[in-house]
Amino acid sequence: MQSLIDGFIAPEGWSVWQGTFALDTLYYGEFKNRGPGSDLSRRVRWKVKTITQAIAESFTPGRLFAGDEWVTQSGVPYVAGMVPNV
Repeated sequence: MQSLIDGFIAPEGWSVWQGTFALDTLYYGEFKNRGPGSDLSRRVRWKVKTITQAIAESFTPGRLFAGDEWVTQSGVPYVAGMVPNV
């Protein structure tokens, strides 16, 4: 989500999975990615969903990992929600 995917990322995908295990059991979602490697028309034909902002927000660190409860205390730079201006 909201990632810069540069041109050096192989559009045919990463490592070949053995069988269809990962392809059948994982959720591949994309939201507002940018850069030369973000063109879905050139990518491997896996089941990928372009998700809405409402769905994407459920995968942010603050919501998915309850990051506000522990990450902020660590002092690590942290954005709980969507990255602004992307």
